[in-house]
Amino acid sequence: MAIVVGPGLLSNRDVLFKGICLLFLGLGITALLLTVGFLFRESGAFSGLSTRLVDCFSGEWRPLATPPLLGLAHAWASTLTVTGIALGISLPLGYGIGIFIAEIAPAIFRNLLTPAMELLAGVPAVVFGFLGAMTIVPLTEVLFELPTGETLLGAGIVLSVMMLPFIASTSAETFRAISKEYREAVLSLGVDRFYMFRRVVMKRAVPGLIAAASLGLARGLGETLAVLLMSGNTTAYPTSVFSRGQPLTALLATEVGETAVHSDKYRMLFTGALALMVIVLALNLGVAFLKKRLHRGLHVQ
Repeated sequence: MAIVVGPGLLSNRDVLFKGICLLFLGLGITALLLTVGFLFRESGAFSGLSTRLVDCFSGEWRPLATPPLLGLAHAWASTLTVTGIALGISLPLGYGIGIFIAEIAPAIFRNLLTPAMELLAGVPAVVFGFLGAMTIVPLTEVLFELPTGETLLGAGIVLSVMMLPFIASTSAETFRAISKEYREAVLSLGVDRFYMFRRVVMKRAVPGLIAAASLGLARGLGETLAVLLMSGNTTAYPTSVFSRGQPLTALLATEVGETAVHSDKYRMLFTGALALMVIVLALNLGVAFLKKRLHRGLHVQ
């Protein structure tokens, strides 16, 4: 029997569903705050925090020297280089695939490409890293006449393949979400589809495309195993895309398990992890704010 309630009132089932959603939201926020709090505590909290933050973005990583040098500049440089290469490759390809799926592809291709992107997103990172080590590493060594094919360029190429399905799927959903009324209204004026896509669809898809880039960036900054296998895992400061390097996530994966708890090295590693966490959160908040501003501007127009 249906439960009839007055306008603006919630039924018991609505109240229950709302309570469950709020519970899960609270659990997610609590988990995030606990993670940040744990990283902050293990990094030494406020004890020498300013000095560690300076060393976190500068200096050399030589923990066995006397005195030990615990700078993470090489790790940040490697991380930014690999992520920049991956974004430079995956963004145009991802947007192009999204446009093809949403605007050009026949239904049969669309029905094949959409689940293919989802399956590609679910492939484990170790598989991408292994395939890259077996194909890209020897190819890079031969093509560029390098002593070793493990380079930041190879790591960026593998990472771009891992980021591609997230960017392509999100951008395709963004283009499909543009209302048909906008398209039909513009086409009724006698313009061609390219003009309609360029002046209407692309303009209204900008917030979603920014979200796709943000999702890919967050995926790239947090990737560990694939870049660990491809980058060469050396503490030398990278001077070019053909250099070997050690992204921050790879450094954390290889060093944390072999470090004495609460030592200076241990605290510096957790300071780097905390900085990475804060940067990713700040990027997501910035993108959310930018999307809100863009949506507001579109509605005003």
